Amino acid sequence: MSSSSRAPLFLAGALRRVALGAWILATACATTRSATPAPGQHGAAETTKGALRDGGAGTTGEALRRVLPPPHDSGDAYVAELAVSGTLAQRLSAWPADLVVLYAGEHRGSLQTCGCPKRPRGSLARLAAWNDAVSQRDASVRAHAGYFLEDAVGFDGVERGDVTLGNRYMAQGLALGAWDALNVGFVDLPGLAHLDPALRDVLPLVSANVTGPGVRPYVIVERGGRKVGITGITRPGVTLSEPAGYRIAEPVAAAGPVLNELAGKVDVIVLLSYQAETWGQRLAQAHPEVDVVVDANLHRDAFPPATVGHAAWVRASYETMRAGELRLDLDARNAVVGARDRKIDLDPDMPDRPDLAALQREARAAMDVEQQRIFGGP
Repeated sequence: MSSSSRAPLFLAGALRRVALGAWILATACATTRSATPAPGQHGAAETTKGALRDGGAGTTGEALRRVLPPPHDSGDAYVAELAVSGTLAQRLSAWPADLVVLYAGEHRGSLQTCGCPKRPRGSLARLAAWNDAVSQRDASVRAHAGYFLEDAVGFDGVERGDVTLGNRYMAQGLALGAWDALNVGFVDLPGLAHLDPALRDVLPLVSANVTGPGVRPYVIVERGGRKVGITGITRPGVTLSEPAGYRIAEPVAAAGPVLNELAGKVDVIVLLSYQAETWGQRLAQAHPEVDVVVDANLHRDAFPPATVGHAAWVRASYETMRAGELRLDLDARNAVVGARDRKIDLDPDMPDRPDLAALQREARAAMDVEQQRIFGGP
């Protein structure tokens, strides 16, 4: 890309960042908004709004759970649950599952909490502690739907030093978190292009429509005697700096052959989607072999699960302030016949995993020094 074409992209990206930043500041600590079901979602919008509000989030003692009534046309096959208080043990599910998909999204290069002044949620250390606890009880896979690295640049159009540093710590944290698949979103590409190849190559990067160093079309893992294939898609998008070596193809055309290949190799297919809802719906409808779709796209509500084609469709919480836990009931053919989609608040009552908590403290101290160097101040 020439310098003349880079300038307008940078300005457009900067405006996008300003608008997004204003929106985030306005809603950062909000727990719910009005919810509108996606196409194919079971239940009415009013039911969604009423059932999943967590107005009792400050309750202590026994874990508070809000359970959405079953979808109107599927008996008790699909339910949603929101756990917002109690100890980690109290928030664990007693509902049996043949396979659990532990999912997350949009960490944006930060291991830290959301930074909210009241009841800050999130953090990689709390998420790892939760995922470990579930994995000790159930056959599970861990999948990130995308935007795990940051893509911010300085006024010169070059990735800032604090962003490079934060992405390095984030990659280290993800490597410690035992993830099975990290879907590469278009916003992850600049960070990947600047990441040390030795660190990048230990990450389980997947994408059906992104090609480049370290990215594979899918991964296959075995859990509970079942082979699980995980792939992902991202919408094509403009980044704030040019990600050398990476290319994004049209999602449906690129992912179709990947899904066909996986269908002959695995028992369960999980499709991760970063800001690619329309493409994901088309793929799920055209490929009945897709069992689960995890969608990341700035979702702040606790939506009930949807069905698109034969797939259970769930949404990752923005910045993973809530851990995602999809508990699947599979029949003898490994088709999904029931699903419980759980969102678990990663609030101050949740424990940290010690090694990641130490990495978070190290990252915060190093970032403070670097940001003081860049921006000045006391």
